[in-house]
Amino acid sequence: MKTAAALQKKADPAQQILQMGFPNWDEDRRGVPNPLIRGGLFTTRMSTKRMSLKSEQIASLSNSDILYTGEELRQDDLTVWMSIVNLGRDKPVGEPCIFTAYRMIKDMKWRMHVDSYTRLRACIERLKVTSVKITTKGQDSGYAGSLIRDFAFNNVDEAGNTRWMVRLEPAIANLFLFENTTLLEWEQRKQIGTRAALTLWLHTFYSSHREPLSYSVTKLHELCKSEEKKIANFRARLRNSMETLIAIGLLENYAITSDVVHVKRVRFVQRLNA
Repeated sequence: MKTAAALQKKADPAQQILQMGFPNWDEDRRGVPNPLIRGGLFTTRMSTKRMSLKSEQIASLSNSDILYTGEELRQDDLTVWMSIVNLGRDKPVGEPCIFTAYRMIKDMKWRMHVDSYTRLRACIERLKVTSVKITTKGQDSGYAGSLIRDFAFNNVDEAGNTRWMVRLEPAIANLFLFENTTLLEWEQRKQIGTRAALTLWLHTFYSSHREPLSYSVTKLHELCKSEEKKIANFRARLRNSMETLIAIGLLENYAITSDVVHVKRVRFVQRLNA
């Protein structure tokens, strides 16, 4: 009877999705679903107070519709989420991922300071209190739930570091199915640093395209949810960010002609197949 039940469970596509682990990647190239990085779910805002959103339609170029409820997410939240997913990539989705704050801060190349510990915990708590609904157009796949299922911390380890535990919703593996995932160069992201939010956003955005299309400056301003009110100021920051992306090896060159941005990738960041 147990064997029959196991075989039936294995044959059920829904159960396979919930049991499926994330696609394989290594420490240097990490998987991230395209719907999360092709729009304004993780914004480039930094100086202003975070907004509280309810069923917000997120601007996106991916083949998905995204509704978000929760405190505004930014690039530091994306970095933390990617680090957590990477730590748990070899475990069945939904199992506890246990780590120390020291390990994660080192992985993200944040400054070893008490402020970084506070920032890390705030990011995890913010990711937990979220509601994201992502539906893929023309497919039966999608996801509705939180970006983090639950979070806890307990006794210190032998080195005196507090151990933290995070679990992801099993169904979130749905976002990593099909040709829907980009392998992101983690070292490049760390080279950019924590304060260059626009450059971080552009890095993930252009990493998800084999041959990036040309977009207007205004469109990029809208997609990244920039806090720059003047397009002229945003354009200047955009140029600086493009130069950085060339310096770290993502882009070969770029040009802004008639306020349209054209870029050429150095190489294709391979997507994962289901």
